Amino acid sequence: MKSVDDRSRSLPVALALVLLLIAYGSLFPFQWNFTAPQPFIWSGRIGLVDLVENIVLFMPLGGLLGWAGQGRPRKWAFFAAWLVASLVLASALQWLQKYLPRTPALSDVIFNMAGYALGWAAGFTARWRVGHLLHRHQGWADADRFTLVLVALWWVAELYPLIPTLDVSSVAQNVKSLWQQDLWQPRRMLTHVGMAVIGLSAVAHLARSAHLAHRARTSALVATVAVLAGKFVVVGQSPGMAVVLGIGGGWLLWRWLDSWAPGARWGATAWVALATYLLDAIWPWAWRTPPADMEWIPFASSLSTWVQSAITARAFECLCLGAILWSTVRNGALLGGMTICIAVLAFACEWTQRYLPTRTAEITSVLLAIGMGWLLSASTTARRPRKVGA
Repeated sequence: MKSVDDRSRSLPVALALVLLLIAYGSLFPFQWNFTAPQPFIWSGRIGLVDLVENIVLFMPLGGLLGWAGQGRPRKWAFFAAWLVASLVLASALQWLQKYLPRTPALSDVIFNMAGYALGWAAGFTARWRVGHLLHRHQGWADADRFTLVLVALWWVAELYPLIPTLDVSSVAQNVKSLWQQDLWQPRRMLTHVGMAVIGLSAVAHLARSAHLAHRARTSALVATVAVLAGKFVVVGQSPGMAVVLGIGGGWLLWRWLDSWAPGARWGATAWVALATYLLDAIWPWAWRTPPADMEWIPFASSLSTWVQSAITARAFECLCLGAILWSTVRNGALLGGMTICIAVLAFACEWTQRYLPTRTAEITSVLLAIGMGWLLSASTTARRPRKVGA
């Protein structure tokens, strides 16, 4: 007898979600004008931002299919078939942009395909490396996969765009922020305390679930030092002393919580994640009348703002919501019920934001809560092996 993983039943759902997001991002803001279509641009100058956005748009699709295709006997036929399907999809979406306030162009299709190919290579290589790792270190087969999601979200929320700078002046500017920025920024400091506790809890549990309990606290310390170092060498950080103290304080708080019994530790992690989410969701603590309108189009504010701030904000939300679900489910709660509760909480916070100045109330957070619940379910299911004949 041998143990093998089920072929992922979540693959069709994940593919559907990725394809939906691609279509959504390509057709936003859905302001159709069929009477005066725009001309299709066959050649012209290409902006750097447009290039990056079009590559990134199709990378998740390629990564997902590359991961799935690595274990198939006819992997290159699988790659080619989906390449053709992706080409048809990208071309159709660009053609539909003729009737939207967008700029349909052949270059967008080309860079979409480049993103698909890069994503495929990354997913294909990642699954091969993971398989090699599991073969050499059997304990990793039992690792809690959702902790990898939380760690990735923590790093994105803290260090996006995750690109180290080679400019010494940029590093110097990050260092100068320690005394140039105000020290007393309690909300900013507490937010980073909460994120650090969540991230370190995930790092430690990842090590323990992989039968490396003796390295859990060392791994957490290394992760803390890495994030702190990243605040000075990654592009666009300028952390300030408040952030550094927040991350360091988060490690101290986590170190104390980690000495608690498992049940109390999971409960404390959930409360920290909830407090961190609420600290951001209902800020500023002011009131405006009349209330603003609720935005029912998902990701409307994210698609109309600066990319870095949008990605870090969404990563932060997913980190907090995912941590609440993860820690409460680990403590015995039902995933379905908790997902509903967290979605209701997210909606209540967004509804409250109608009365908060400088905030935009929208439905996005509710969808993120549901998405994190599904991802936790998929990650948990993927860890359950089935027995088959040798």
